[in-house]
Amino acid sequence: VRRLKFLTITSYDGTKLNADASLPLPKTPSDRFPVVIMANSWSVPQFEYVIQAQELAQAGYIILEYETRGWYFSGGEIDCAGEKDQRDISEVISYVLSQSDWQADPGRIALAGISYGAGLALLGAGRDPRVKVAVAMSGWSDLQQALFKHNSPNLVWGEVLVVMAHVVGKPEPLLDEVWRQVLAGNVTAAQSFATLRSVLPYLPALENRSVPLFISNNFEDRLFYPEDAVALYEQYKGPKRLLLNQGVHASAEIGGLFGLPNNHVWLEVKKWLATYLKGEPGPSPPAVEMQLRSNRAVREQFDVWPSSRLQRETLVPSPRGRGFFGSLVPKGQEAPSTAFESISFGKMTGINGGLPVIGELMQVFVDHRITSNLLLSSRKHAIWFYKQVDTERLCGTPLLNLDMTPSHAKWQVVAYLMGVSRITKVGTLISHGSLTCWNCTAGQRGTYQITLRTLCEDLGGLGMGGIGLALNMYSALYEPANSEEALTIDFHYSENFSLEIPVAESKSPSILV
Repeated sequence: VRRLKFLTITSYDGTKLNADASLPLPKTPSDRFPVVIMANSWSVPQFEYVIQAQELAQAGYIILEYETRGWYFSGGEIDCAGEKDQRDISEVISYVLSQSDWQADPGRIALAGISYGAGLALLGAGRDPRVKVAVAMSGWSDLQQALFKHNSPNLVWGEVLVVMAHVVGKPEPLLDEVWRQVLAGNVTAAQSFATLRSVLPYLPALENRSVPLFISNNFEDRLFYPEDAVALYEQYKGPKRLLLNQGVHASAEIGGLFGLPNNHVWLEVKKWLATYLKGEPGPSPPAVEMQLRSNRAVREQFDVWPSSRLQRETLVPSPRGRGFFGSLVPKGQEAPSTAFESISFGKMTGINGGLPVIGELMQVFVDHRITSNLLLSSRKHAIWFYKQVDTERLCGTPLLNLDMTPSHAKWQVVAYLMGVSRITKVGTLISHGSLTCWNCTAGQRGTYQITLRTLCEDLGGLGMGGIGLALNMYSALYEPANSEEALTIDFHYSENFSLEIPVAESKSPSILV
């Protein structure tokens, strides 16, 4: 393998991009090698891929890693995967093909990456017809969903991105302006920024060329949510594969970057490239694979998606009255009610979504789960519901339907899905989501929907022998629309107030050792 460092690629507008290459050694002048191009992750230099680049080059791929504009040794300003970055991808492809001594095959080009590089891989594949395969690890599909899903500004991760851009990069002023607009709830102003950088508009072009997409995301990723990866997979009609792993943003694939053996994500990536760039035969992988939270050696495999092995169970909340909590009742067992119950805004609710970033990391790396003692939660500022279960495996995306009357025009509701101890009623967070309104009509009743985080979790036994749904109006994870103490929300126990959970029939999951 030949390694070339500090290559300079001149883009269409004269901007210099820094790159490295790992090249297989040709045996004859007629040899032609498939190409894999990888853009850097946000705030990370391009040599993050060096170990995998060497391994792939030894397997017969030309690998080029490059730093996108505005980062480290590349010129220009950070474009946040906009028009300039997307045009740069085509220039990088042309550069590789222009190096005649590399002996690249122009008919076998793939784009791959992690995080920022993953999004660029999908965008580049949609834009440049020379790209035959795309691999996206911990990337996005709809950037609006990452920045302000359900109109809730992703406060902590948004701040992390902006700060890191200023610390190690050269951001365009547009980045700060868009983030200010998002925090102010000016969703319309940020939509054009997000749409230009979203993958969904490119799906028709990808489908027309049947570009094989490999998508891998992590369940505890609070930047690029796993349910958005599921939505991308479901919308795309070409060849595709989806891995959902336990971990935070980019953590499931990071072991491979450090050369740790048998990293599942990278092993599957290499199989995908071998199949679609080299044409090597192999067993057909499952369409969708989900790593179980309670036993990470188990990966639920679904040959088709949506799967007949997943049943949607609808639970209907019933009033708590004078008790500590209300019940979750299977739909149809009780008639809808005209009753309603209210909570008011407060930051100290007793319902815990986890310490931002740190809580997520502790869940994954030291198995310290995020818990709340639901019996000690505030009756004034929160409400929760409970249902005992025997044994249940939830794999998929829960959906919460709400029937509410807010007292003010600006408000936010945060929902927490928990596995609950039968005895202590301590809830362990297994999924969550938020919904924000910046300009609703005060006092007007309406129906709303929150897509919760995709999960794959076992419930049962004393530890998590029940399922719980908790609601409040504040989480440190999101920018609140309104912090007035007078803000209240009435929850109506109508047929429009329900929780849908995906119950899996376990069937011969693969055991990974």
